[in-house]
Amino acid sequence: MQHADTVVVRGSRNVHRRTLVLLILTTLLIGYLAYPYVTLYRLDRALEDHDAGTVAELIDWTAVRERLKADVTSSLAIQAYGSSGAEAVGAAIALALTPYVFDPVTERVVSPSGLIAWYSEARRSGQSSSLWEAISYAFFRTPTRFDVTLRMNDPQYSNIGFEMRLQGMRWRVNRLVWPRIRSIASPGLTSPGPTTE
Repeated sequence: MQHADTVVVRGSRNVHRRTLVLLILTTLLIGYLAYPYVTLYRLDRALEDHDAGTVAELIDWTAVRERLKADVTSSLAIQAYGSSGAEAVGAAIALALTPYVFDPVTERVVSPSGLIAWYSEARRSGQSSSLWEAISYAFFRTPTRFDVTLRMNDPQYSNIGFEMRLQGMRWRVNRLVWPRIRSIASPGLTSPGPTTE
């Protein structure tokens, strides 16, 4: 009888352990799935509050600048070699001047203060809702990549996208995708999220 009681107690302990492990794993999974949305909410609050410190923390500015420069250079190259006449010449000149003109401008504009200024102006002029309200698509592309598309009230920039990557233990924005760059790089290609890799 004592042996049967021991087996029941051990079985009960095993069930409790399995339940605890399952509960911990479920909590971790929910936390992982919610984390990028929490990051988006924090970014929304930081932009609304003009909190440059938090904006600087949530965006990998070096990566954003480098990728934006690569996207612009690629778009200009495609335009220069895929067009003819004055358009091709203009794109070729712009491509040649990119390191001298684009880099200094990018350093000044693509920055926490530059983003806050642009965001504030877009909010004041009615071209954009708050970041959180403007989200039209936000989901995982891969386990470490999260794509976001914003719906703007400006027809020229109807959809601006950005990409977040899991860096260590935190999600950070590391790429902006502007509609013009997307359309030049991938003509006719549309999807619910940003289209460039």
